[in-house]
Amino acid sequence: MKKIIAFSDCDGTLLFDDYKFSDYTINTVKNIYENGSYLIPVTARTLKNLKNIAKQLKIDELGGIIAGNNGAQIFDFKTGKYILNKTVDKNIINEVFDLYYTEADEEKECKVNFASEEIVYSFGESENTKKWAEIMEQQFKVISKSNEILEDIVSISIITKKGTDLDTYLHHFNKIKSKYGNDYRIDNYHNRVISIAPKDIDKGYAVEIINKYLNNTGQYETYGFGDSYNDFPLIAAVDYGIAMKNALDELKETAYDITEYPNYQDGVARYINDKIFKK
Repeated sequence: MKKIIAFSDCDGTLLFDDYKFSDYTINTVKNIYENGSYLIPVTARTLKNLKNIAKQLKIDELGGIIAGNNGAQIFDFKTGKYILNKTVDKNIINEVFDLYYTEADEEKECKVNFASEEIVYSFGESENTKKWAEIMEQQFKVISKSNEILEDIVSISIITKKGTDLDTYLHHFNKIKSKYGNDYRIDNYHNRVISIAPKDIDKGYAVEIINKYLNNTGQYETYGFGDSYNDFPLIAAVDYGIAMKNALDELKETAYDITEYPNYQDGVARYINDKIFKK
């Protein structure tokens, strides 16, 4: 049986919609590792949360590898050590805080969230942020001073107020891009959110780092499975980029192939068994 590295997104891809895995997917992952191959989750989720997700798949027991925060943190269960661990410089944390913080909520142009592995520090209350922090197994803490941020920060999100017009949003985005774009990765989401993350970090970079770490010079065929915007770099970095049946149309158009089944019907595991291993 051929040796592969299957890099897979989690939400909308490897995970069911209830954030669980079927026995079929769990057994497929076991078979992959026993074959001398790898199934490596690569996700925007925090590494802390991803470790618990990986334990559902027994990847910890199998001595596998996982990549969280879109590849900023990559961890090898076999050695118990980071392969990569990039965070945001404290000077920029302080600068962004001072740039946007005001005491009066109504005067805040933007809300800013500073995410560590354990805590999401925020300018103010937010049910959406609280809910996502709970899913990521993080605490949520409202702060009024930058020195209240005690942990290493893996990403910063600047969120404009609801109803902010496009020109105003672009003003904020261009300001952040010109100020920090040379040293950090700056992304925009939904014309409302500006993300600051460590330079060069995306899922494609994670594939590159892991291939080097495993000394993969062609002995493994690489596959990448995804469904959304942050999966474009992933499917571009592997030998065969596979879009989920439930993926964005734009991703399907650039992919090598499309799964026959969606995420909630074991789309990744079925593709590996039916089309790669041909069991």
